[in-house]
Amino acid sequence: MASKKRRSRKKHFTEEQIRKFQNDPNVQYVDDHTLRFKYEFKVLLYKAWEKEKRRGIIKVLIDNGFNPKELTSEFINTLYGNFRKYGHPTNTKDNKGLRDKTTYRCDPENNEYLINTRKFVKRGKGIAFSDDFKNELFASYPEQTIEDGIRKAGIDPKKVGYQRIYALQRLFERTQPVKPRSVKYSDEVIRKYKNHPYIKQITVKFLRFSRPFYNEASFLIEIMKVDEILNLYEIDPGDLSISVRLNLKYRLFNWKGTDDQCKETSPQLVRIQYRRYQKLTELVEERFRRIREIELPVMSLLEKKKLCYWIQGYPADPLNIDSISSLLRKIGISRSSYYSILRNEKYGVKQAMKEKQDEEDAELIRQVMAYRRYRKGSRQIYMIMPEVTARKFSLKKIRRLMKKFDIKSGIREKKQSRIEARKLLEERKKSNLLKRKFRIAGPNTHILTDVTYIPYGDNRMAYGSACLDAVTGRLYDFTISDCNDLNLVSAAAGRLEGVSLAKKAIFHSDQGSLYLTDTFQKKIKDLGLRQSMSKRGNCWDNAPQESFFGHFKDEADYRNCTSLVELQTLCADYMEYFNTERRQWTRNGMTPLEYEVYMEKMSPKEFTEYLKKEKKKYHEMKKRAAERAVEKAKTLGV
Repeated sequence: MASKKRRSRKKHFTEEQIRKFQNDPNVQYVDDHTLRFKYEFKVLLYKAWEKEKRRGIIKVLIDNGFNPKELTSEFINTLYGNFRKYGHPTNTKDNKGLRDKTTYRCDPENNEYLINTRKFVKRGKGIAFSDDFKNELFASYPEQTIEDGIRKAGIDPKKVGYQRIYALQRLFERTQPVKPRSVKYSDEVIRKYKNHPYIKQITVKFLRFSRPFYNEASFLIEIMKVDEILNLYEIDPGDLSISVRLNLKYRLFNWKGTDDQCKETSPQLVRIQYRRYQKLTELVEERFRRIREIELPVMSLLEKKKLCYWIQGYPADPLNIDSISSLLRKIGISRSSYYSILRNEKYGVKQAMKEKQDEEDAELIRQVMAYRRYRKGSRQIYMIMPEVTARKFSLKKIRRLMKKFDIKSGIREKKQSRIEARKLLEERKKSNLLKRKFRIAGPNTHILTDVTYIPYGDNRMAYGSACLDAVTGRLYDFTISDCNDLNLVSAAAGRLEGVSLAKKAIFHSDQGSLYLTDTFQKKIKDLGLRQSMSKRGNCWDNAPQESFFGHFKDEADYRNCTSLVELQTLCADYMEYFNTERRQWTRNGMTPLEYEVYMEKMSPKEFTEYLKKEKKKYHEMKKRAAERAVEKAKTLGV
């Protein structure tokens, strides 16, 4: 009998791809048909999958240098399917038992660091969260995540390990009974609860609550945490393990209810009952407040009608404390509206029919958007709808439904980053104080600044930030860096501290994001300068500074620099040449430093004559600019 042919495994990756993956820090193992990511990266992929499903997985892969086409769609589909089937990735082979598995072996130095924080204890061959720390994290969960709780305790979650964190999270979110670790109640705890009216029995090994406790507390578990309920009944949650409290929570949620009541009378029972009554009163008042202030204003007519029927069916209060009038007052509905709604059988029906029709019409819009799988805006939907659905909506209705049901076209959507940038611009932009009056002033009164790109070497890029005196043309500073960041522009502005500037001198720039930051604007204010900004997209408002960058790039051989240090040396040398030797035609053929000395030696009469000439040039410039604008307008549309 012929033996069966063994099926060969399909090779997915070439040798070159395998070598590349082996050097990737996110890859744990790779061969010609297998690729396994490290646990931390799998967690990152899972979180992206939770938010954006397949698109999120692909986005994270691209951001971390993986090519989805190299990985193949089959590999990505497997990731997607595993996340959907098994949920959060784990770092263990056995994921069936969800006992308190928070003890793991780790780096010995890391273990020692965690134990020294007194939030972790040795357990077996590894370490685990201490009971006190687990109680602390459990008390504030889920309002505060476990990671945030660890950070709040001054510990880096990476040192704890995401495997250990997620195991504790799974324990906290457990919805089935948990097999508790062996518990030993101390003699002190036994004495403390031996005569408690709601504890049936307590021994060294177990604690049992009475049926009256379950009857009363089962009404509270949906609105209160299990720890809050225990505190209400004068039971310290710290005396019970996490697993015991989780089992208590599970039993309270599934309690059927009996007729048992607490029969014994004691001062503690009276105190607990009084506190319980106070808490229930607070919760009821809070619920009424929430209905009145939050829910009622956004209720549909049908929901409001159901609320009125609920009030009508509310059991009569023999003491007349919770009468219909008092309930209406607490909820925020007038008596006339209440009785009008009950009498009108068709109340809310028209709105409900309209809502149903809107849902059906929105589905037609989705059908048009899915046609041929290309993205479509509202106008395209309007024009193509009759062909696809044989129905026709107005453009206004399409836009209303898309907004109501949050249907995104994906075309030219407003990006949150741009919205925030525009908001920042509106809040922090400064007026144009200079208004192109660059030279109608004395030295050290009008400082200009800007940043330029400087490509050099073998496809390398640097950035230069300069500060220039608009009147004399003197270059205060020319800072070069390989990063276009706040440090670059702050360093250039910082050079002004050693310059004798005029009082309330103007510091003028464009509306770049770096000049809008709090840190930079505070630095300019501390220097005693008034910040001024050009209009958006108008380089003429900062013309002398742009002119300097043009001269530098025309005259300096910066592209042949092979390193950043060499480029910085070149720019420093050019700055010295520009200030002391490079003469300027519009400044009487003088260098910037010579022209500065020349202006400082002017008599008041000469300075007045200078200002008069500059103002004349300025008005002539404005006149020519207006004429050019008119001529340009005449050619529009031709």
